[in-house]
Amino acid sequence: MRILSKIALTFVSVSCLSAQEARVPVGATSATARRVMGERDKAKEDEVATLFEKTRSALKVPHLGRIEYRDILQEQVCTVAVTGIPSSIHRDSTTFAIYKTARPDVLSPELNRVASFEVLHPNNKAGYRRYSVAVWRTKEPQTEETTYWVGVDLYWSAPVEFFDYHFTDGTYDRKIWEKDVVPQCHAK
Repeated sequence: MRILSKIALTFVSVSCLSAQEARVPVGATSATARRVMGERDKAKEDEVATLFEKTRSALKVPHLGRIEYRDILQEQVCTVAVTGIPSSIHRDSTTFAIYKTARPDVLSPELNRVASFEVLHPNNKAGYRRYSVAVWRTKEPQTEETTYWVGVDLYWSAPVEFFDYHFTDGTYDRKIWEKDVVPQCHAK
């Protein structure tokens, strides 16, 4: 049994190593690839979420519930952090933003625009009820300075989103979106 366990562990280790090597750009080391890839920064996500909520409170617009981890948003921000290129999928610029900053703790015009969106229209009581934030920390290859890619998106209520995803075209949209995500950023 131990021999089988060791063989399985060796196989998994080799498979993981091969997957990591596949992500390394030509002429780069694994350390360089990790620097380019970056990593999620939950503490900065909390800071951005606090700015978002303070902005909404100051404007006296309705409070939104926070989704702590939204895989689609995380995948999108990770992809932009790796490639430096925003997604080709069209998103509503009033309810969605991705931007690069050295100071995620400072209110940016992009964050202010999304946080200022009036979610409840007089004739539509459903509106957007939730939001999510994703932050990826990276280092600039030339300067070694830390920068952050920040994404923020507004979402409908959970029941409306469930209905849309399972009974309308949401599943189709998800399949289109997954084609835009680089392999190392797919949610595990």
